[in-house]
Amino acid sequence: MFSEFLLRCVISGSIACALYFVFAGVMSRYYNRKVGRDVVRHDIKLGLISLLCGSPMLQAFSVAHEKWGISRVYADVGERGWLWLAVSIPVYVMLWDLTFYFTHLILHVPFVFRISHFRHHKCRPPVPWSGIAIDPIETVFSGILPYIVPLFVLPFHVYTVYAINIVLMGWATLVHSSYDWSGSPIFMTPKDHNLHHHFGLKNHNFAAVLTFWDRVFGTLNRVDRPAWWGVEAWTPKVGGGGAAPAPVPALQSSADDAAV
Repeated sequence: MFSEFLLRCVISGSIACALYFVFAGVMSRYYNRKVGRDVVRHDIKLGLISLLCGSPMLQAFSVAHEKWGISRVYADVGERGWLWLAVSIPVYVMLWDLTFYFTHLILHVPFVFRISHFRHHKCRPPVPWSGIAIDPIETVFSGILPYIVPLFVLPFHVYTVYAINIVLMGWATLVHSSYDWSGSPIFMTPKDHNLHHHFGLKNHNFAAVLTFWDRVFGTLNRVDRPAWWGVEAWTPKVGGGGAAPAPVPALQSSADDAAV
C-alpha cells in the first residue's frame, strides 16, 4: 500500500516538475527580465519545494476519494453528460479563483505573511520561474485548497480537473512574466499581478485568473503600475531572514488602465 502511494507521488511529482520546467522555461525564453542569478535560483528552489510537498498532498486526497468517496469527482462522462462537462470548465475556474482569492487574503494576514507569504513576495520583480515559488505553508493555501475545494461543491470530471490545473500552472508562469498585456476586462494580466508583487502586506489584485472577484470585493487596482514595468533589467535583493520585503519606490500612474 505505501509503496504504491510512494510510486504515485514519484510519478505525479516528476510530471509536475517537468511541466514546471517546460512552462517556465518557454516563457522565460520570450518574456523574461534580466535579473540576478540569485533571483532565479531562489524562485526555482521554492518552486521545486512546492511541487515536492504538494504532490503527496494531492495523492493523499486522491487515495482518500478512491477509498471513501470524499469528494464529488466522477470518472464517467455519461454520468453527467457532455453539456455539464463543457459548462463545468468555466464553473471550476470560477470556484478555483474564488478559493484562491480568499486563501490569498489569509496569506496577507500579517502573521501569516511574515511566516510564509513574504517568501513569494521576494520575487520582485517576478519572472516566469516565480509562478509557483512558494513554501510548504503557502502550497496548502495557494495550491492545494483551490484545487480541491471546488470538488466538494459540485461534480467535476477527473480529467477536466487535471487538464485545468495543468493549464493553470502555465497561467502562473504567464502572469509572473514580463509579457506586455494589461487592461483585460475578464482576465488578471501580467501587469495586474506584477503590481501585486510591487506591494507587500497591504495589497490589491488578489485573484489569480479572473478580474471578477477583485471587482466584486473592491480590490482591483489598475490605476498604479509596477516600478519595473517596461524596464528590461532590474536588480532586487533576494534572501534574508524572516522580515517582510522592504518598501518599494513610489508608484507611477497609468491613465490607460485606470478607465478599465
